Amino acid sequence: MRTFRSIIVCIISLSLVTACSQHNSEQDEFVVFAHHENMNDELRESLFKCLANEEILYRVDNDKNVLIKNKDVDHAVIRCS
Repeated sequence: MRTFRSIIVCIISLSLVTACSQHNSEQDEFVVFAHHENMNDELRESLFKCLANEEILYRVDNDKNVLIKNKDVDHAVIRCS
């Protein structure tokens, strides 16, 4: 009975460690948040300020599109749209 209990505890522990260590790489991918066709310089600067205030990491690609991480899209839509 004691051996069975030890095995169950080991299996549960390993399952928890495995579940916690899995990382969803899709959430860290950058996606287009604002297309350059829809923004003038004033709107772009305003968006940059809002994203910085909300501590949302952003990038600007070669086409001047504003990119943010997929995990931050909902937050950015709520606070910076």
